[in-house]
Amino acid sequence: MIKMLTAFTEEIDDVEAAVSELLGQLDLDHKRLANSLGIIHCYSDFVDSGVVKALSEKLPFDTVGSTTISASASSMLSETGLSVTVLTSDDIQFVSGVSAPVTDSVDVPLSEFYHRITAGLDGKPAMLMPFIPFLLTVGGDEFIEKLDALSGGIPAFGTLAISNEPDYSRSYTLYNGESYLASMALTAVVGEEVPEFLSVSVNEENILKQKAVITGVNRNILQTINNIPAVNYLESIGIVKGGDVAGLQSMPFIIYLEDGSLLIRACIGGTGDGSLILCGAVPLNSAIALATMGFEDVVSSSESKVTEARTAAKGRGILMYSCAGRNWCLGMQPMAEHEKVKECLGNSPYHFVYSGGEIFPSRLGDGRVVNHLQNDSLIICIL
Repeated sequence: MIKMLTAFTEEIDDVEAAVSELLGQLDLDHKRLANSLGIIHCYSDFVDSGVVKALSEKLPFDTVGSTTISASASSMLSETGLSVTVLTSDDIQFVSGVSAPVTDSVDVPLSEFYHRITAGLDGKPAMLMPFIPFLLTVGGDEFIEKLDALSGGIPAFGTLAISNEPDYSRSYTLYNGESYLASMALTAVVGEEVPEFLSVSVNEENILKQKAVITGVNRNILQTINNIPAVNYLESIGIVKGGDVAGLQSMPFIIYLEDGSLLIRACIGGTGDGSLILCGAVPLNSAIALATMGFEDVVSSSESKVTEARTAAKGRGILMYSCAGRNWCLGMQPMAEHEKVKECLGNSPYHFVYSGGEIFPSRLGDGRVVNHLQNDSLIICIL
């Protein structure tokens, strides 16, 4: 059994006060069990001010996590806050670490890292919790594909770091108080735990009927659709005007895979030469369609799925990551999804964090589990 404890602060500059507030909320002396893990998500300023490092030094167990654009935990929420979630158990083991920086390829850094993390484990992990760096040159899906190959397909649930800068330059992964721009943090959860996973993304009725074929791609750069530059294709069907791709941030790209599953990709901008930058790679020759997503779509889908999770959890802890693309659809009410989650869950143990990409174990029609990096999705893990 895993017990979840949460704490939250908005105090960025007074390091001592922030750490004291968080430790007071956690009350570890009375609530901590034999094995524990801390998961930290925060506005990037908490890294620069030293709060993350000071907090990790005070916690008597490993910490992992990443930066975010807003977070909430057990009814406390803020665009500029820090949440810490402690998973603690007498019979579940948490083994964590951080990889070497990734530059061009994930192969060597992740191979060494995964074998280091899993060496000597008492059994096969029930799940993996990856925290992936936001790199424009290496897609998050490359991390997941390599992790799948190394683990043999152990379910993976986690997030991709993000920050508020236009270039995402302070998107940090976190491990034991240190911050990283190009390294993956990872926790293996070992034991008889049987996590439950839920997700929601784009409603079927919101997917535009017109499909096309991806004919040119380089990792996460969508170059051509139907053999013409991606931006030109979108202009031809009336989605883009005058080359302005800003509106695409709130339009999910739906990718149809051969195994029958879907990939959802968010667009984070253009390259200036007719190509588009997506939050993850897409396969060549796949079918593609666009979808609409608005304020009501985001809030209503969260209400439905979080209510379902609350019923299934029966008092257990709930971890949730929602795509920054969903947040961009909320316009002048950026905390509306947080507020809806709070309304649904009240004082139940949970954290809700915005993500640069959602790592989720999808179950196919034949029962197989395939880990995907998703965008424009809300993913949920019940522990």
